Amino acid sequence: MKTINLLPKPRQTELRYEATLRSVLVIAALTLLSYAVVFLVQFGLKFYLQLQAGSVTAQITALQAEVKNQANADVKTKVKAANDLVTDYINLSNASPNWSRIIKAFAPLPPQGVKINSLNFIPSKKAVVINGTSPTRELVIQLYNNILQDTNDFYGIDYPLENVAQPTENVFHFTFFVKDKLWQP
Repeated sequence: MKTINLLPKPRQTELRYEATLRSVLVIAALTLLSYAVVFLVQFGLKFYLQLQAGSVTAQITALQAEVKNQANADVKTKVKAANDLVTDYINLSNASPNWSRIIKAFAPLPPQGVKINSLNFIPSKKAVVINGTSPTRELVIQLYNNILQDTNDFYGIDYPLENVAQPTENVFHFTFFVKDKLWQP
């Protein structure tokens, strides 16, 4: 079937233009509507993501603060323990005299044959107490004289008479003081 258009030519052209205009207006409206929908969706997503980002940032900050406090507490505890250990060592080292210097200064003084059984240090008095045995009285006297003559390192040696009471197999003990230079670290 064939359609015959009996309208005059200018009216037919006008109707074609109106149809084209309607099509253009529908396309423009759909385009504007789609732009508006996309814009609203993007704006809504941006707003939602900003809220989520703020929430996540707050959670991260809270977790970092918590971890920092825990980690700092652990690290501070470990550092404090290490510092306390070093401080204790330094205090002990400073409080203790250098025994090796005292022993080194005393070692050449006993004559051959004298046996030193104990060598005790009294840090509070800066004193040394020795106990030992000697085969003869003369060796005990020689030990006493050796300590007495070493005025660079020792002073104030006592001389108990029981040290020389027997001519042989003497058990002796002396107490003498150490000069400050041997006690310094």
